[in-house]
Order: sequence, then structure tokens, then C-alpha cells
Amino acid sequence: MRSMTIRHASLLFAGFTAYFFFLLFTLFPFLRNNFGWNPVLNWFVTGYFLFVPIFAYAVLAVRREGSGTLPMVLEGLNIKPLSARDWKYSVFGLALVFALTGVIFGASFLLSRHLGVRELSTVPWFVELSPLQGMERLLLLVWLPMFFLNIVGEEAMWRGYIQKRVVARNGWVYCTLLWLMFHLPFGVDLLIMLLPLVFVVPYVFHRTQNTLGCIFIHGVYNGPLFVAVALGATA
Repeated sequence: MRSMTIRHASLLFAGFTAYFFFLLFTLFPFLRNNFGWNPVLNWFVTGYFLFVPIFAYAVLAVRREGSGTLPMVLEGLNIKPLSARDWKYSVFGLALVFALTGVIFGASFLLSRHLGVRELSTVPWFVELSPLQGMERLLLLVWLPMFFLNIVGEEAMWRGYIQKRVVARNGWVYCTLLWLMFHLPFGVDLLIMLLPLVFVVPYVFHRTQNTLGCIFIHGVYNGPLFVAVALGATA
């Protein structure tokens, strides 16, 4: 397994962040202006264009290191069964993310109620999302594969490939800040809401060296939250 410098890691994160911005200002408006489908599909399609390359890059990168079979690719990306210790870190990490996110939501509510500060939005600035009704809920079937690619692709890339190979003291801290940068295109509101996730997940990987635990935390946190927003269970 090859080592990676902070500079190399920064270039990878910055490159995919720039690509994310590029999609939001090219592909996304093209879809919005030329297709009459439900607006949320614009994000789903854009998501495929974003997360498929991230997932593919991680897989191809470890294959270039000599991982020619599926078990070797999984090993190269540090995707392995969770030990009892890994489960403890993963479950505690997930609980901590939910708790801290609740604190952020609570603080936003109190600031809005008592000081008139606008509450944080749970939807990215570029997504037009009104609660899905009736047959519109079938659109979640389009979202589901994109969600898989989002969670598994990001964790395979950011944790299993990059963070594992970064050679630096407290390298997980650098990877945390770089992952925070990747979320800049979502806007300030989601950047604030995602702070617990962005800090906890790299730390859990730092302690366990297991990408699967990070997939667990990321997926269980993001999936139900998006479905709740899509179905109108939260503002």
C-alpha cells in the first residue's frame, strides 16, 4: 500500500470539490431548465455524476496498487467485518453525531425564536424539495442507488483510500478539514448541520481503521434524515 502526502490528499479533495461546484453550475441548471420532471430528480441525476466518479476513482486507485480481485480491493479500501471494538466505536460515534446534531437544531430553534435569527435549512440551497406525495414517493427508488454510491463511494475514497494512506501526525484532522471543504457546495446551513458527522467519522476511522464502521455511521445518519425531509416529516 502506497503512502500519501497531505499535498496529494488536498489535491484530490480540492479536485472533487471543484468538480462538485462545476456540476452545480452546469449540469444541474441544464437539467432544471430543459426537463419538466420533479425538481428533486435534478439532484439525483447530478448526484450520480458526482458520486460514481468518486467511487470509481477509489476502486481504480487500489487496483493500480495491485489489488486485482474483489477481496483485495475491499482490503485495499479497509472494508472489513466489524469487530466488537469497531462496533462500539461505530455505535457510540453514531449516537454522538445524532446528539450533537440535535444540539445544533435546538440552538437554531432558540436563536430563531428569541433573537429572530433564521433557522437552519435542512435542504441544500440548490434543491427544490417539497414533500413527495402519492406516486412521487417512488422517486426514492431513483435516489436509493445514488444514496449507496454517495455513502460507500465517499467513505471508500475519503477514508479507505485517502485517510488510510496519509502520512502525517494527526492526519485524521487534516482529512476532517478536507472533508469539510468538500461540503462547501452544499451551503452554509448544511455545512453547520454536518459538522458533527464531518468530525466524528474521520476520528472513528482513525481509531478503528475500518471503513465499514464509517459507512454505517454515514448511512444511518444521512439516509433517514433525507427520507424524513423528502416525506415532509421535518421542515
